[in-house]
Amino acid sequence: MDTLTVILMIGLFIFLLVFIFSAALLTPLIGKRNILFVIFLGFTVGAVGGAFFIAPAFDDIPVIASSIITGTSSGTDMVDINVSTDVNISDFIQNTSKINGVKSIQSNGITIKTDPMANSSQSYFITRIPEQDSNVTSVEMPTNDTMILEIKNGTDPVDTINNLQSWMMYVSGMSISYSMVNVTMAVESSKYAQVLAALPQGEVVITNVTGPSVNNLKEVSSLMPIKSNIILFCGFIGVVTGLSGMFIDSIVSVIQRVRRKIFEFRK
Repeated sequence: MDTLTVILMIGLFIFLLVFIFSAALLTPLIGKRNILFVIFLGFTVGAVGGAFFIAPAFDDIPVIASSIITGTSSGTDMVDINVSTDVNISDFIQNTSKINGVKSIQSNGITIKTDPMANSSQSYFITRIPEQDSNVTSVEMPTNDTMILEIKNGTDPVDTINNLQSWMMYVSGMSISYSMVNVTMAVESSKYAQVLAALPQGEVVITNVTGPSVNNLKEVSSLMPIKSNIILFCGFIGVVTGLSGMFIDSIVSVIQRVRRKIFEFRK
C-alpha cells in the first residue's frame, strides 16, 4: 500500500465521520432513546471504518515513517541477497555496482543443492572441497543435500561451481541440481528503497538486511498500537462525532458565550 492509498483510506474514514455527524443533525432531541441511537450509530460506523480503513493503513505507517526517517540518514545498510546462477553473476555484480546508492558489492558465498548423501560422504566433501578449490575457504552442510561454501573475495563463483560440478561427478557420480550465489551489498541508507527498486525483479532474493533502515522500522513499529485498540478508538471518535452533531446548537451557543466573555474581559 503506497502513501496515496493510505491518504485515500483516511479520507474515506473522515467521510464516514461526516456521515455520522450529518445523521446526528437530523435526529431531534426527544428523550434518551435518540441519544442511545446516536451513540450506537457513531460507535458502529466508527469501528467499522476503523477496521476497514484505519487499521489497514496503520500497517503501512511504520514503513512510510521509517522511509522518511531513513531518507535523512547518513548510515549504511548491509543487504544480503541470493542470485541464481542462471543469471550472469559477473554482469549482475558489475551492473548493480553502478546503481546510485550502492557503495560496494561482492560475492562471498555459494549455496549448492545436490543429490542426498550419507553422513560419511558429507564429511568427505566438507574436508576435500577446500583442498580441491583453493578459492573455497569453508564448507557447511545444514542438510544432507545442501552445501554452503564461503569463497574468497574476487572469486568468480560460476567458475567454482563448474569446477566442483566436474569434480563431484568424477569422484562420486553426484550432480549439482541447483546453485545460487550469496552477494552482500553496502547501500546508502538514504537511498535504500531506490536501490532495491532498481534490482532486477524475479532474479534476486533478499535474505537479510541490517542497518538504519531495519532499525528505524522496528522502532516505529514498536510504538504502533495494536489493531483492536485502533478499532475501539475509531468507535469512540464516531460516538464523539455523533454527539457533537446532536448537540451542535448547544456547543455553538457555549462557544459564543465563551468568546463574548473573553472579549469583555479584554476590554
